[in-house]
Amino acid sequence: MLIVDVAYAGIDAWALIDKIRRTQDIAELPVVMVTGVADIEMRIRSFEMGADAVVQKPYNKAELRAMVKNVTRLNRFRKLAEHRFEVQRSLVAIQQAYDKTIQGWVKALDLRDHETEGHSVRVAQMTVHLARAFEIPQAQLSHIWRGALLHDIGKLAVPDSILRKQGPLTEEERRIMEKHPMHAHEMLYPIEYLKDALPIPVYHHERFDGTGYPFKIKGENIPFEARIFSVVDVWDALSFNRPYRKALPQSEVRRIILEGSGNHFQPECVSVFLEMLDYFEENVPSISEQWLGRKSA
Repeated sequence: MLIVDVAYAGIDAWALIDKIRRTQDIAELPVVMVTGVADIEMRIRSFEMGADAVVQKPYNKAELRAMVKNVTRLNRFRKLAEHRFEVQRSLVAIQQAYDKTIQGWVKALDLRDHETEGHSVRVAQMTVHLARAFEIPQAQLSHIWRGALLHDIGKLAVPDSILRKQGPLTEEERRIMEKHPMHAHEMLYPIEYLKDALPIPVYHHERFDGTGYPFKIKGENIPFEARIFSVVDVWDALSFNRPYRKALPQSEVRRIILEGSGNHFQPECVSVFLEMLDYFEENVPSISEQWLGRKSA
């Protein structure tokens, strides 16, 4: 800390403070100005030039010590706040880097499995919309977004001969395919940043009645994120063209989803999802045209 007496011979106090603030190594040095002039303009100028406090003469030592203590405390708090800001900025940069990595993985899946190109991003967008309809907190939506994007990441461990096979899978091939949620767990669990995104990649093939895979859990034992995602995933699979099947009319897609209510899907998830589709068709033309318009019955 530097204590500067304005009246000290040979010192231009304001020039000194200005030089301190412009010198990188000492720019954060706390400065207390001491003056015998009761002039508000002088005090304002002192603060504008970078003084942390101004003490007027005459003063007693206790007053000066208290002022120095307060300036020291405030300087410490300011440094702590700056440190926290830098840490937060670093965390944001790390998060952005992770998200770019996720996008790279998704692109790799799309390049490998052309028939589902664009599927991961569509279902991620739709699942986040559906989660919002359930009033899920924003912080959890980020995990849902990442989980939905990575829902099929486990298929990277499935051989091309199975993944891209045009005809029906054999029993052994189906057994291998149905392991991809467990492969997703093996791939993502060690990554701390993605642990909260695991429910969708691991559980999205479970069914509400317990007949899904790989764990055959049922009802609300299936994580909420996976329950809402499963509806979106089936809707997307039926609504968009595949090499072996044309997209179905939306009336037919809705019928199939309704038939799955209570067995494949949680009934509440189905009803909220269909209400959301109705809302999009009536109120959000951009989404309706992109996802529904060319497929409406």
